[in-house]
Amino acid sequence: MTDIPARRAEVLAATPSLFTASGELDVSANAALFEHLAEVVDGVFVAGTTGEFPALHRAERHQLAELALATFGPDRVVVHVGAASTRDAVAFARSSVDLGARRLAALTPYYLPADTDAVLAHFAAITGAVPGAAVYGYLFPERSGVDVAPADYARVVAGTGLAGAKLSGSAADRFAEYRAALPAPTQLWSGADTTLAEVVRGGGAGIVSGLSSAFPAPFVALADALAAGDRDAQRRAQAEADEVLAALGGTVQGIKLAVHLLGWGEASSRMAHPAVSEASRARITALAARSPRPLRAGAAPPD
Repeated sequence: MTDIPARRAEVLAATPSLFTASGELDVSANAALFEHLAEVVDGVFVAGTTGEFPALHRAERHQLAELALATFGPDRVVVHVGAASTRDAVAFARSSVDLGARRLAALTPYYLPADTDAVLAHFAAITGAVPGAAVYGYLFPERSGVDVAPADYARVVAGTGLAGAKLSGSAADRFAEYRAALPAPTQLWSGADTTLAEVVRGGGAGIVSGLSSAFPAPFVALADALAAGDRDAQRRAQAEADEVLAALGGTVQGIKLAVHLLGWGEASSRMAHPAVSEASRARITALAARSPRPLRAGAAPPD
C-alpha cells in the first residue's frame, strides 16, 4: 500500500432533503439530521443531487441553507446554488451569501447543450455576483448533459476565479486528469464516496458523500486513518465504507430509507425513482440495526 500524505481530508455529507408524508419540506426532521451530523462530519453539502434540488422551490432551498448555516456555521457548509438558468443561479448565490454562506457550489448549466464558452460565462456571472465567496463548480455529466473536459475546465477556472470543483460520475473517474490540469491551489472533491484514499493520494481535498448522511462513521474513520497513516484502521474503515455503498447503492432512495430507519423523517421523495428492492431494503435495515439511533425529540421512530 502506497504511503499517503499525513493530512486530514474533508468529509462533507451530501444531505437528502427530508419531506413529510404529504410531500412538504420537513423542517424539524432536516434540522434534527443536521444537528446529528454536526457532531460527526466535517460539514455538509446542501441541496445538491442527493437533496433533489430540481424539486425544491427557491424558498425551500433558502430554508435548508439557513438551517445548515445555523447548525454548522459558514465554514462547514457548502450551499449548492446550481440552476438551469444563469439568472436563477446568480439569485440563489446572492441570497445564500446574504444568509451568511461563504462556500457555494454550482452545477454546470444543464438540459440544453452548453459549450465551454457558455459554461465559462455561466460561472463568471455567479462568481462576479458574490466576490467574497468561494465558489466551486459541480461537474456531473450524466445528470447535467454537459461534459467539461479537464483542459477546458482549467480554462473556465482561469476565466472565472472558481475555487475548485466537486467531481461526480464520469468526472470523478477522471479525478487524476482534472488534478493534473488545474493549478495546485484549486480544491477538488470527489462525489465517489468510497474513493477517499485515492482522492487524498491524488492531491484532492476530500469527498462529498451522500452515504455519510446516513452512515458517516466509516468515512470519518477512513479520513482519520489516512491522516494518521494507520493502515490497519484504513483497511477496516474502507471495508465498512464499501459495505455501506453495497447496501445503499449510492442512490437517493437508499440514503433516504437508511436515514428514515435511523429515525429522521420519512423515506419519501418528490422526484421519481426506482423502488428500493427487497434485497437492498434488507441490507439497509441490517446496517441500521447495527448503528446507534440517537432519536431527536419529534423525530418519527423507525418502522
